[in-house]
This record gives sequence, structure tokens and C-alpha cells, in this order.
Amino acid sequence: MTDLHTNQARNLETVRSFFDLMHRKDIDGWSDLWAENGRIIVFYPPAGFGDSIDGKAAIVAAIRELFGNFESFESELTAIYPAADAEAVVVEYRNCAMIKGGTEYTNSNIAVFRFKNGLISAYHDYFDPRRFQVVVDALAKN
Repeated sequence: MTDLHTNQARNLETVRSFFDLMHRKDIDGWSDLWAENGRIIVFYPPAGFGDSIDGKAAIVAAIRELFGNFESFESELTAIYPAADAEAVVVEYRNCAMIKGGTEYTNSNIAVFRFKNGLISAYHDYFDPRRFQVVVDALAKN
């Protein structure tokens, strides 16, 4: 297997682990997937939510707070597109989560993962911000 194929396989496994660890709400394990200077970019943020989260520590803190509001969180990967250069993977997925207090959150997303040295260096998330607003509103209540 070439380095290109080895990197592709590693990155695909990281993407699958990303969603599995979120489902299990294992934020400590999930944090191990990130580069120290990682970045989450949200191109269409809802009101009260920033357009980026910069640095592993800030990402982990934000996700820990976000997932503290979920009773459950499911993601169904519906398509995976590894880039030819092996340092990016694009996925399509659907979320279904239950927010504490009984509000359901669903959305369909497209995400672009970028990798450096086997770790996530950037995560670009595209979703309907109107649907995500219910999650942001739940955060504001805490």
C-alpha cells in the first residue's frame, strides 16, 4: 500500500471515530483526534454562535459544553468522499439528538475534514442554521 493509500485509510478511520466518539459522548477520546491548532469553521452560524472555534482547547471546551446539553446524539453517515490528495475527507451526514428537556434536534450536514500529520486540522461544517438554532438557544438557557 502506498503512503497515499495509508493516509487515506487513516483519515477515513479518524472520520468514523469522530462520529462514533460523539455518539458515545466520549469527548476525551474525541479530543485525541484533533491537532493543537485545529479549527472548526461554521460558514452559516445561527444567531449567538460564532463562525469559528480556534485551537484544540477551545474546541474541546465548546463541544463539552454543547454535548452537556444532549441526552442523546446520533449521526448517520450517508456518504464519504476521500480526496485524491488524502489530506481531506468530505462527508454527508444526518444528526438526530435529544436536548435535555425533551426538544429534538435534527439536521442534514456536509462537512470537510482537513488533516495534518494524521490529526484533524480543520473541520468545515455546513448545515441549516435555522435548525441548529434550537441547540444554541438551549445553550443560552444554561
